[in-house]
Amino acid sequence: MMVANLKKNRFPMDDILAADSVPNRLQPNCLNNLINHKRLKIAVLIRDFVTTGGAERYACEVTRRLAREHEVHVFCQNWDATVSEVIAFHRIPKPLAKPSFVNQLLFSFFTRRALASARPAFDIVHSHDKVTAFDLLTIHCPCFRGFITDKKTWLSRLLIWLSVITSPRSLGYLGLEKGQFTLRPDRRLIAVSTSVKEDVQHNYPLPGSFFSLAQPGADYEQIRAVVDMADRQALRQQYHFGPDDFVLLFVGTEFKRKGLGNLLAALARLDAPKVRLLVAGGGGGKMQIFKQLAQDLGLADRVAFAGLVRDVFPLYALADLFVLPTISDPCPMSPVEAMAGGLATIMSRSPFCGTAEHIRQDEALILQDPTDLDELVAAIRQGMDRDCRAQLQEKGQRLAQTLSWEKTAAATLEAYQQLLDARPPKS
Repeated sequence: MMVANLKKNRFPMDDILAADSVPNRLQPNCLNNLINHKRLKIAVLIRDFVTTGGAERYACEVTRRLAREHEVHVFCQNWDATVSEVIAFHRIPKPLAKPSFVNQLLFSFFTRRALASARPAFDIVHSHDKVTAFDLLTIHCPCFRGFITDKKTWLSRLLIWLSVITSPRSLGYLGLEKGQFTLRPDRRLIAVSTSVKEDVQHNYPLPGSFFSLAQPGADYEQIRAVVDMADRQALRQQYHFGPDDFVLLFVGTEFKRKGLGNLLAALARLDAPKVRLLVAGGGGGKMQIFKQLAQDLGLADRVAFAGLVRDVFPLYALADLFVLPTISDPCPMSPVEAMAGGLATIMSRSPFCGTAEHIRQDEALILQDPTDLDELVAAIRQGMDRDCRAQLQEKGQRLAQTLSWEKTAAATLEAYQQLLDARPPKS
């Protein structure tokens, strides 16, 4: 079977075993050396194989690079048809989109069913979603159980547990999580940041040797090409910014968790009417709430909401400073991408933001407490200084060049190798 962006709609899967004749479009690279030059058959599980979102984007970027040297089959409910790499897609049924926890449970059930007979054909079954059938799982978010165990008093924990046992949603997520984080010698976990790994270990008794680390990267060359070709003036006009405005850029979907409320409050404190803010992201269903907040703070004419932007890279060309005062984010990609795009960057420290684990204070302005408005205002003022900004831009770009998706894919392949080495030899 020749696999070339094959959009499979059949279920259950029954003809994915022919593999060795799949054409390789790209020249061999160093990723293949990590698997002793063996071409692997890899099954990837993710509900939405798209280039937007957090886990979805991560899964797409890593999988595309794996597909350049290995045979990859993606089991998903939806996929981006513009992907150029040779990937076989297998549609997983989606009888219900809502509620989301039911969709999650059904995805787990149907992927297990799809793999029941075909799993021996794969060297690795790699999931980026909450499922029960996998060899290797990439963890993109903190544990659901942490919302219970992080409560400070026994009474608050008791009340949470009482609400959990009466909630089908909570019981469903806890059940999936327990299955995922049970210690088994035939499995491994990949964390996208050290803080995510430590959160799992805080909630489940798993040794450090059970984990690998593969932090998100950035496509530096692609970002630079887009930014260098972008028309800064035209982009500013599109969002009603003037040529002399100092534009802050915020990128994120879940506005509350990403700290947009604090950023708006900090902007209102700045006695600088020429400082404007562009917000790129869907808002997680809270768009109108934050638009109203901006209006209540007197910022209606200083804040532009772009909505969900499919290609955010051109926005790095119109902005002067990137700001992400996130309160909780395992490892956002936007700060490193902004640095690649030549923007000085303000971001929260770890563990508020997992990305900060590998960024020094002189490469970005790191917020010690993203909820401290005085600190956030001071950081923005510091970032407005031309000399400071130039230094951050230079060092940020230099760092971004070293944080590539190729490194993320290589770390993923290394985890594959460790898993394969631990398997008993076939008789």
